[in-house]
Amino acid sequence: MHDSKSNKDKKPFLSRLSKNLVISIRLSYFVSTHLKERKVSPTSLLAGILLNDASIARKAVSETGVNVTKIMEVLLGKKNIEITGNPNKQVEIEFSKDSKEILNRAFFVAQKAGHVYVGSEHLLLAMLEGNFEEFKKIKDLGLTTEIFKAALNRIAIYPVGFLTKPWEGTVEEDNQSFVQYLGVDLVELARENKLDPVVGREDELDNLESILCRRRKNNVVIVGEAGVGKTVLVEGLAQRIASGNVPPSLRDAKIISLNVSDIMAGSKMRGDVEEKVTAIIEEVTQAENTILFIDEIHNIVAPGMPGSSSDIASVLKPALTQGNFRCIGATTTEDYSAYFETDNALARRFQPLFLEELSVESTLGVLKVIRPLLEKHHNVRISDEAILMATQLSDRYVADRYLPDKAIDVLDEASSSKKLGVEADFKDIEELKNQLKEIKLEKEDLISRWEMSDASKIQIKEDKIQEKILLREKELSLEKGRKKNEITSEDVRNVISKWTGIPINTLGSQEKNALISLDLKLKAKVIGQDEACDAVSGAIKRARTGISDTDRPWASFLFLGPTGVGKTELAKVLSEELFGNTENLVQIDMSEMMEMHSVSKLIGSPPGYVGFQQGGWLTERVRRHPHSVILFDEIEKAHPDVLNILLQIMEYGHLMDGRGKRVNFKNTVIILTSNIGAEEIRKSRVLGFSEVKEKAESSIKDERETYKHMKETLMEELKNTLRPELLNRLDEVVIFRSLNRVDARKIVKLLLFDLNNRLKEEKILVKLNSQAISYIVKESFSDEYGARPLRRFLQDKVENLLADYILHKGDGTNKGELVEVSIGLEDNNLVILKKK
Repeated sequence: MHDSKSNKDKKPFLSRLSKNLVISIRLSYFVSTHLKERKVSPTSLLAGILLNDASIARKAVSETGVNVTKIMEVLLGKKNIEITGNPNKQVEIEFSKDSKEILNRAFFVAQKAGHVYVGSEHLLLAMLEGNFEEFKKIKDLGLTTEIFKAALNRIAIYPVGFLTKPWEGTVEEDNQSFVQYLGVDLVELARENKLDPVVGREDELDNLESILCRRRKNNVVIVGEAGVGKTVLVEGLAQRIASGNVPPSLRDAKIISLNVSDIMAGSKMRGDVEEKVTAIIEEVTQAENTILFIDEIHNIVAPGMPGSSSDIASVLKPALTQGNFRCIGATTTEDYSAYFETDNALARRFQPLFLEELSVESTLGVLKVIRPLLEKHHNVRISDEAILMATQLSDRYVADRYLPDKAIDVLDEASSSKKLGVEADFKDIEELKNQLKEIKLEKEDLISRWEMSDASKIQIKEDKIQEKILLREKELSLEKGRKKNEITSEDVRNVISKWTGIPINTLGSQEKNALISLDLKLKAKVIGQDEACDAVSGAIKRARTGISDTDRPWASFLFLGPTGVGKTELAKVLSEELFGNTENLVQIDMSEMMEMHSVSKLIGSPPGYVGFQQGGWLTERVRRHPHSVILFDEIEKAHPDVLNILLQIMEYGHLMDGRGKRVNFKNTVIILTSNIGAEEIRKSRVLGFSEVKEKAESSIKDERETYKHMKETLMEELKNTLRPELLNRLDEVVIFRSLNRVDARKIVKLLLFDLNNRLKEEKILVKLNSQAISYIVKESFSDEYGARPLRRFLQDKVENLLADYILHKGDGTNKGELVEVSIGLEDNNLVILKKK
């Protein structure tokens, strides 16, 4: 079957025709001959399809319920067609212009469907979808595109051989390699310098070469987390082959990279994938020195794909033991455990090559090598400082990804943002170009109507716009070459801040300035707990300067003290100072964890239970916000078995959720709170002040000694309540003092400061005089309940008063006035005394 004039051009197309379509086309040739047509017409093409009972199209037409005999009568009248030739033999065929168009349409129909072959069903669809006069009567019989497609979906199986090999006698002439059709030759790309350089993987490349040079079972599966460079390692081997820097047995080798999705395309029925894999194996085996690379190889043997995993594995296993079939696969650690290690027969045919994450030093080398590529692509300059910062900050703050991938992405995004920022200033260039196009069209229209005078005026406008474009493009070129286009550490910090949600001023070198004054900032917002603030800030400073163990959380604390003394408040303030907001505070009420099974709320249900795929509340929150302060409130109320999950977090810095995924807690601060020993603290005459007393140096020293003694006493009491292994993993046990009235006055001022911040939109400033503050403290402060009653009293007496004032101030008073609140003389109530 050839068109003698364009045989060479049709080779790739003809090699994709299914066997049944080839037979149908040959049958159409015999019909055409019987009708005495010079070239095969669309009518003969359809008749040939319907005469082939084995074709999918013929079966689908029968499925529609449309009478095939009536269709043949519409096509051929009542002529009897006798097929005298053998449709299994090659013949030379010429097609009419419309038939060629239909064949071309069939190719695109198959391509759109994701099929790697062209079958009779694609050809019939091309006929029905096109506007051909010959098929209008066929549609009137009920054979429409929609009805035919619906019938196709009801067909049970495709016939064996729909991935046709060219007919006998033309294999060498027409056959196009199935592997080359779907794959990409990485060695050829390396020779064309289209692959990125590979750095820091020399030992792994040597191991890869060693395995591939084995006599048998010379297959490798590269195992590593996403982003560590599995695909890049194979590209590095391709570059070695291209440069000749490999053993003799690998010289002139090809590495064909196959996409699993292309292999799966069009494979709806059982046996489809196995047939494709068999065809791939045959071609690789017959070809000399060809290595097959399949990324995400677990997708071929994973359940859920067309065909069962065991069937596909059974096709692969015999070939994998032969020395003339070499395969490199790449998969993640999780998928290797799930799909390879569970099949011992398959696993022993692949030699695993475990790829670890690159170190910070090696990543620096990688970034320096690819720096010229990024600079050329984005037209920027990348400083050494930016490379160092991208590596260090991504390693420290981006916990759910791996080097070098995350560092490269940070640098790439920083360069892209800088480039877009510069080009945004020159967006008027595109507007000018659009204006130029419109003016040219207008000028051409005037010239076509011989209105030369108006055309000359338009020409002047065109010249002016052209000058503006040239000027702005010159300015853009100069701007791109200035120092402004250099990628600095500030650009890198912006990207990291955007990814993680951490404020810029707490990243990198600026973090040091924030940590130096951390204790002062905590003391300014948490009143009366200087010892607690010092202990917390000290532990955070040790963690952030690298003195503490980096494989554990930043710090872990146990806060002890009565209610309302600032335990939860310190956790909120710490989250705000470290991460810029209180949204990174994960608060868990342990009174909800009183049952043994409550641990599933935190880490998720185990496999087989309801909600298994949803994950745990704690693990999912930390996975989305890896930089958090985690507050376990009132731990003494939780079931002891629930507390066991804290052991893994505080010792190893990670936790396994119900799905078996590791969640990183190394960038978190763990805070446990408890009321254990609260009564002892309240009874202490030194730790709880009920009156204002001046502190001499000797009394301060006594107070510290008593604080130390009280801590020792409480630790003994803790041992009777909490397990020793939990207490032993804590960085600090922090005791919170009972608050006194001096502390209460300071807290009222802080609450007033927060209130004024909320009233900024109303342009109102509230002031409390000394008498008002004393009144609030006297009426609401309690040694037993701490500072919480202060907030409630302020809401009831002050905020309600202000709400009424705001609602009634539309009487002509101006916004922005100063409101001073103090004790009134009537009924001893707070009233607005002064407005100015």
